Amino acid sequence: MFLSFGGRMVAQCPTEVEDISFTDCYGNEYDLFDILDGNQYILMHFTHYNTGTGIYSLSSWYHNYGCNGQDVFMMEIMPNTVDSICVNFAQNTEWPVIGGDGGGYTFFQQYRDCCYPCNVMLIRPNHEIVQDSLILTYGLGLMGEVFEQEGIPLSSCVWGNHAAPANVNASMEDGSFILRWDAVEDADHYHVYFRNCVNEFNCIANTGGTQYSGSAYYPYCNNDYYVVSCFADGAEYASDTVSFGHQAPDFTASDCHGHEIHLYDILDRGQYVFLDFFHYSCGPCRDQMPYIVESYYYFGCNYEDVYYIEVSHVDNDEKCLQWCDEFGVEYPTIGRDGGGVGVKGKFHAPFDPFLMLIAPDRSIVLNSWATFSGIENLQMIIDAYEPFEIEHHQCYAGVAADDRTTVGVFPNPADGFVNLSVDESGVVRVYNALGQMVDSFVAESGMVRLVTEKYPNGLYFVQVNGCSVGRFVVNHR
Repeated sequence: MFLSFGGRMVAQCPTEVEDISFTDCYGNEYDLFDILDGNQYILMHFTHYNTGTGIYSLSSWYHNYGCNGQDVFMMEIMPNTVDSICVNFAQNTEWPVIGGDGGGYTFFQQYRDCCYPCNVMLIRPNHEIVQDSLILTYGLGLMGEVFEQEGIPLSSCVWGNHAAPANVNASMEDGSFILRWDAVEDADHYHVYFRNCVNEFNCIANTGGTQYSGSAYYPYCNNDYYVVSCFADGAEYASDTVSFGHQAPDFTASDCHGHEIHLYDILDRGQYVFLDFFHYSCGPCRDQMPYIVESYYYFGCNYEDVYYIEVSHVDNDEKCLQWCDEFGVEYPTIGRDGGGVGVKGKFHAPFDPFLMLIAPDRSIVLNSWATFSGIENLQMIIDAYEPFEIEHHQCYAGVAADDRTTVGVFPNPADGFVNLSVDESGVVRVYNALGQMVDSFVAESGMVRLVTEKYPNGLYFVQVNGCSVGRFVVNHR
């Protein structure tokens, strides 16, 4: 949207600019004529703070045309933004950002008819305002063609006797992501660039130090980083790109029963962690919960190879307890009250449900972005675990285990029926994975046919005379 103050319509754009001094939101001064008289063009982009427009599109031109040290000097003008807010925008840019306090408002009021409707203005070294139809129609979109028409060549940000940052290294330390590099002699400051599995490279930090630690790390995918050393003469030197990812950050939180959960403690004792991000009103979360609960019982109820945890950043403890009661969840459920927001933020789970399997070495080996997508039955989880040699250790929900009696069950998986070979007479009860009894009848010893047409897909346990004796899976084709 075009920046507008008072709804004034397009009038006449002057052919030349008058001199003006700008002060960016960090207090640095820039004189318009000093820049132009140094034989540089000036490219201005006008924007609002709350739109966020221009920061990434201007970045490409900035790097392709010399980083303000060659033929073009670029600046962002935010005429209706005070410096205290402007700084939040400027911290991730490499070019001057001029707020309303620093002369942006005054300049825009005088020349706004020159940048309608695309919020871009290009000024020649001879002080003339370039009034090209490509600028007026496409703004920054076709600025490369405008530069070509003006005879401005592509240029590098590299000049002078400087160096790029060396030994850039990414690691997980004390459960937090850290990026470090060696100091570069005479470097004024550094810019850190980041790309994850979704976004292109963007500047995420402007620092005078040699370390970055922050939230720009997505543990379920590869993350790429490089560091740029910036010098007082405008030169920039970029490091090699380093990649890091699939390592889980640590967290400590409390579940809705008040029990403390420390991720690395669980991993360090040799268990995998199945991590499920959900919220109470999430339809897909509800659809797959019966199968996740089944797998919890199938793989040992958190006492064997896999430890189950679920996290909601939306629901308070009361709502989480309601969820646990509804689905028969016996494993830790961390809600908003227990730190769910912080856990969600560390893992950058992009949607609910989002599932991860974390190995004891803290690597994320499965996630919903790739493998865990749309769980429709227990077998999908069993198949996903198979490459990691996670063993089956059956436990039962509210059903006492006993080995005195055995039952032959076939076919297994079952569709319309299952045959039970019972070696003694008695009461047969069938339970689902939540420990709920779904069938009960008296059977004589011998072969018993159990009709399963009305059983939902899932895992079931058989009990004879109070003793747990077997299991079967219903899978309707």
